[in-house]
Formats: sequence, C-alpha cells, structure tokens
Amino acid sequence: MNVNSIEPAAKQSQPHESGISRRFSLATVQVVLSGILLPLLVSHVALAAEAEQPRKPNVLFILADDLGWADIGYHDSGTSTPNIDRLAANGVKLEQHYVWPTCSPTRVALLTGREPSRFGVLTPLGDDGRIPADTVTLATALRSRGYTTHISGKWHIGAPPSFRPLLFGFDTSYGYFRGQIDPYTHRYKFGNRTWHRNDELLDEEGHATDLIADEAIRVIRSSVGKPFFLYVPFSVPHFPLSEPDEWTTMYDDKIDDSWRKLNAASIVSAQENHGGARGVTRSGVMDRR
Repeated sequence: MNVNSIEPAAKQSQPHESGISRRFSLATVQVVLSGILLPLLVSHVALAAEAEQPRKPNVLFILADDLGWADIGYHDSGTSTPNIDRLAANGVKLEQHYVWPTCSPTRVALLTGREPSRFGVLTPLGDDGRIPADTVTLATALRSRGYTTHISGKWHIGAPPSFRPLLFGFDTSYGYFRGQIDPYTHRYKFGNRTWHRNDELLDEEGHATDLIADEAIRVIRSSVGKPFFLYVPFSVPHFPLSEPDEWTTMYDDKIDDSWRKLNAASIVSAQENHGGARGVTRSGVMDRR
C-alpha cells in the first residue's frame, strides 16, 4: 500500500446527509466516499522504510457533515476552500460512487463495511443503537493489526452506553453521540447532553469545530511508536450553525442569503483556519516517519 493522499468529491447536495458504503479488509482500507456527507480528506498516509520492513501508514479520515458538491472551491464554488483545493490537486478525487441518503446508515456502512440494512439502520438513529457488540468494525480490524484507534467528532451510531465508540474498537473517543449539536452549548436539539470524552458525558466551553480539531491534533502529536487510525467527523456544515464574525463578514459582499452565508462561513472555519482541517493536516501526520 503506497498512497500519498486521497481527496474525494461530492455529489449534488440535498437537505439531508448522504453516505458511504464499501467493504474493507485488514490488508487495505478501501473507501468509497459520498455526497452530502462528504469525507473531505481521506487517509493522508505517510510511509517510511525501517531496517527490515516498511512502517505501517497512519490513517487520517476526515468527514464534513452535509457538505454539498457545490460547496468546494475546485467545483467553482463561491466558498473559499484553498486547503482542500490543494489536497485535491495533489491527490486523487473519487467522483463516481454510490451514497446513502442519511447520516446513520452512512456511518454504519463506513465503520462495518456492510450494508446498514443488515443492522436495521435505514434512517438517522435517535437515542438508540442497532450494531451488535461483537461486530467487527474498521477500528477493531486496524487495532488487531497494531494500530491505535481514535475518534474525534460526531458518532451518531448509538447514544446509549452499550453503543458508544469504545465498545466498537476505538481506544479513545471525543465529541458527541447524537445527530446534531449547537456549536457552543454542545446540546442536542431537544436540550440533551451529548458531548463526551471517552464515552463519558461532560460539559466544555468552546466552538465544536475548534474542539474537535484540537483533539485530533492532540492525538496526532501524542501518537508515538505505533501507527494510528484517526477518524475526524466534523459537525459542520450541518444545521444548526453559528460562526464568529471573522468568518461571516468575508462573505458580506459575496452572499446575500443569511443561511448560505453561515454555511460558507462554517466550511471556511472547519477547513481553512488553524483550528480546522488545515490544522489537522499540518500538525505532523503528513511528514511523520
């Protein structure tokens, strides 16, 4: 396996999340990436030769939530995404693939390599879960090959304690269990607590985008001695959105619609500033040997 970088492209956006479905093996992780729920940066891998055998690659998998085909700069979008454009220009874009129409089926398919209908997951999950405890996931498969495994961001495969990330192959977990959150209060739309660290609920201050990225950077910088699998599913540009003026004002003369302006601002925040995807991809994973 000798991959420099992979950057997928998305299909046309609808007001719901789309997804991913693809088999994977222990030898190689093959991913088909999809539409509205677009993995922005997939598996930027650094390989280095040791004395007798090659070092296993680090795997960084970043998703955006509800990102549309026309929300990326290299698709002639009005949204500024120079960092993503650079990755696409220097990597591989996957532009023909099948999708799931909503969020939870997407994530079940990605992490299990199986059709989500096999688990009865056909729509976004509420406060429940469907995956059996003995299910082999991408995280458990990679962990069995010597990887440390981490998630920072949106889970949405099960909120109850018996369906949380640490039970499905992740060594560490951070982010939120449910399908959407307020970026500042980190509460679900009905006011439920859902923000957590290592599957335990907690309250924390800060914008969700920055917190998710900061945790991802912490994982990368602290990963020494073993290869890592780091899954970073951001919360944006999924509703609800609230962004600092520094990101919205840059579109004052470009976008009139207030919702569209927030959407663009959230993408810039997640993908281009120091606390988003740019910070993750520049924090050492690309050059690690």
